[in-house]
Amino acid sequence: MAPGAEAIVGPSGYRAIDPELPWMGRSVLGPRRLRADDARAVMAAEDPVALGLMLAYARSYAGTFGGIVQGIAGAAALTMLGRRREAAWAVAVAGGSGLVVVETRRRARQWEAVIETRLALLGSGAA
Repeated sequence: MAPGAEAIVGPSGYRAIDPELPWMGRSVLGPRRLRADDARAVMAAEDPVALGLMLAYARSYAGTFGGIVQGIAGAAALTMLGRRREAAWAVAVAGGSGLVVVETRRRARQWEAVIETRLALLGSGAA
């Protein structure tokens, strides 16, 4: 590793740089719900690198759309094979995945909004 380079630990490594930042967590529904204490901790952060890594982690939750695509593709393939009952189950799975995606993105966007606000304040010198 180059001198001065730091290893990124964990999903994004933002807490390795600034341990005072809250852990966003991870679950079936993505990051945990944002609390006022979490927002205060993010707004007190001074390290733009840690905040940038945290923002990247929050944005990574956009990748949860795969379940929807797989469910719809599976339903189409099963319908073409004449397996309508199985296709109906695949559509139900895609619908359930859609609900999970909506909640995941809602939670992630809350985190993103606070992080982006702090980065903007740091960038404007109004920190």
